[in-house]
Amino acid sequence: MASTTLPDRHALLHGTDLLVVYREPVIPPKPAPGQPGTHSDFIPTEPELFIALLADGRVMAFNGHVDLGTGIRTALAQIVAEELEVVLERVTMVLGDPFEVPNQGPTIASATIQITAEPLRRAAAQAREYLLDLATSHFGVERGGLRCVAGTILPAEGDRPAVSYGELLHGERHALKLADEVPLKPASDYRLVGRAAPRVDIPDKVVGKLTFVHDLRLPGMLHGRVIRPPYTGHDRGDFVGTSLVAVDEASVAGMPGLIQVVVIGDFVGVVAEREEQAAAAARRLKVTWRDPKGLPRLDDLEQALRELPAQRRPLLEEGDAAGALARAAHRVSRTYVWPFQLHGSIGPSCSVADYRDDRLQVWSGTQNPHSLRADLSRLMGLDEGVITVTRMEAAGCYGRNCADDVGADAALLSRAVGRPVRVQLTREQEHGWEPKGAAQLMEVQGA
Repeated sequence: MASTTLPDRHALLHGTDLLVVYREPVIPPKPAPGQPGTHSDFIPTEPELFIALLADGRVMAFNGHVDLGTGIRTALAQIVAEELEVVLERVTMVLGDPFEVPNQGPTIASATIQITAEPLRRAAAQAREYLLDLATSHFGVERGGLRCVAGTILPAEGDRPAVSYGELLHGERHALKLADEVPLKPASDYRLVGRAAPRVDIPDKVVGKLTFVHDLRLPGMLHGRVIRPPYTGHDRGDFVGTSLVAVDEASVAGMPGLIQVVVIGDFVGVVAEREEQAAAAARRLKVTWRDPKGLPRLDDLEQALRELPAQRRPLLEEGDAAGALARAAHRVSRTYVWPFQLHGSIGPSCSVADYRDDRLQVWSGTQNPHSLRADLSRLMGLDEGVITVTRMEAAGCYGRNCADDVGADAALLSRAVGRPVRVQLTREQEHGWEPKGAAQLMEVQGA
């Protein structure tokens, strides 16, 4: 009976009886002088995998984005199965693990299908074409006389038995560098893409299997809460990191389950044995803050936007627009004000971190695991190579939420106490500190 366990990355990079399609790692450019960079010295050196076809006919496909509830795990598998001519159920998508998948940036808008699916589709088509090349030698016929059917290749004419993809790969390692141009399957021949397919993520959710980071529990795990500073939502200014005056630890002394009060700059947190104990300690802890000065008043949003420093950055200038407006018989001017927009995540963000032996594991609902790992590297003073980010499902984000921020909270608290720590934000913290859609002032003239 074939194993149901999928091979790890090392086996895929060095094993036999398989076909992989890869790309050489993209080395991030060094930041310009004076520009912020990452603390990490981590430089990717191993190939980025896109497709791995195993001897038993299973397919592993790798994409740098994550499924935010939109069903891309299913949709990407459809694309791979379509191009590779295999049964959909044979495809396993690997998403969002920084050690496993290509760094394809944050999961936003429709970029997964429009952009990051393109090299994956190309890799699957390249694997199919390579298998057809192997089959020409196997059958001793021209390529045009072969066709792929459900993970096998057979001659279009005659009664010779089909050969499976696995048989063609037996005994050898086949590693293909992702090609720039590959023959793609015409849309007129599609049998999977564009048709409804059962969502592969739904069954586990129906039966209550662990999929959401909020439900994760680790042995010895503690619970944390963070007391936020008074400059809610502001991430720049002289007050950041200098607003904490005092923390009265005596105010929570003897509270049930309290493990530790953690103070780092303006970061104040409590760690307790149980979640409700951490929440109670956070409410009772007496913290004195400076009143941040110079924050813009937002009761008159248009005026606040006008007072912000601005830089003119023309995108395109053609002709004499100013002269045409001045000479026009009929001129129209309009001003539009667009307020700050709350993404309004349904559930407050949550994360679990385990810091020990100078290594960090974080379980997160992030939509950008690669950047989260880089940010944690800077925050914790660790190389990215010792930071593991395991992406789990979380509450819908509708743009972005505090998933990355709460991962940093958990990491700092776990380092302080030397045990795994789970942090879930309050509703007020989630809505107050999420990266809101920017307010805008638009002035338009026409004639």
